Amino acid sequence: MWDIYVEAEIKLIIILDDINFDETFTTFLLLCDFRMNSRNGKSITQRKKSQKCSSSEDENNYAKIACGGPRRQATVNISYKEDEDINTDSDDLVEVLGEDVPMPEEEEFETIERVMDCRLGRKRATGSSTTVYAVEADGDPNFDFDSNKESGEVQYFIKWKNWAHIHNTWETEETLKLQNVRGMKKLENFKKKEQEKRKWLKAASPEDREYFNCQEELMDDLHSQYRLVERIIGIKSAAGYPDYLCKWQGLPYSECSWEDGALIAKKFQKCIDDYMGRNQSKTIPSRDLKLMKQRPRFVPMKKQPAYIGGDGLELRDYQLDGLNWMAHSWSKYDSTVFVIW
Repeated sequence: MWDIYVEAEIKLIIILDDINFDETFTTFLLLCDFRMNSRNGKSITQRKKSQKCSSSEDENNYAKIACGGPRRQATVNISYKEDEDINTDSDDLVEVLGEDVPMPEEEEFETIERVMDCRLGRKRATGSSTTVYAVEADGDPNFDFDSNKESGEVQYFIKWKNWAHIHNTWETEETLKLQNVRGMKKLENFKKKEQEKRKWLKAASPEDREYFNCQEELMDDLHSQYRLVERIIGIKSAAGYPDYLCKWQGLPYSECSWEDGALIAKKFQKCIDDYMGRNQSKTIPSRDLKLMKQRPRFVPMKKQPAYIGGDGLELRDYQLDGLNWMAHSWSKYDSTVFVIW
């Protein structure tokens, strides 16, 4: 049995190491020596303790070959357990890793999502005082500005990341740098596009300029809709007024945002009333209703239900058939659209 095992080890080592035959053969000798000692009950740890360093050159070469061979020669089951006298002290780890100092928190800075527009405005007419709700409450700081009578500065209308368009502000390049905002590359790209647009307008025909101005007005009207609440779709309690989840006009539902209840109540109280009315409605089914989770079995309606019609109005036969068809589709979880020609 031992001879078969050694023969298998020889084939395996020669296959794995066909580059250097001398090292392979030396490894085989070490392997045989290890197997024989294992049969005699000697462990590799005992051999380490018994083999002390000597002045013999042959023994030094033997140690170099055993320790410095290629990694694929590690077929010998060497014990990697550390000796007790070389255990790493916990104080050494503290010196390497340092004390448990918390990582410094990254400062949060606002990020430019988009540059919407630019203008020549009054100096220092920038910041939070230029939001649409601040202008409505306190007036426009850029009101009645005349560049012929007073010097102005170039200002940019900024859409901030993770903020709705209702919070857009006018900023200068200097104020943006002072705030250490992120996304300044978008401002540089906007300035380049503005230069290209001015060059094109100079060379364009009157018809092209008129068409361009019309398109700009349409885009301005569209952007102004982004600051109007289309509907309230959620509510959560907060100190004072609750916060509302707002769906904005002209924007997808992915752009919905939570807004301060006091701010929304000032400008869009009707949207709040509509939301409360939908929640308290007895005709609009809620998500928790049992019928929404498990539809009942369909039962055909032989005559017009009492909750339909009134004032002497009555469904015709084909209309009642259509009503039954919609009720049957609903019970089967099928979405349908019923059209009468």
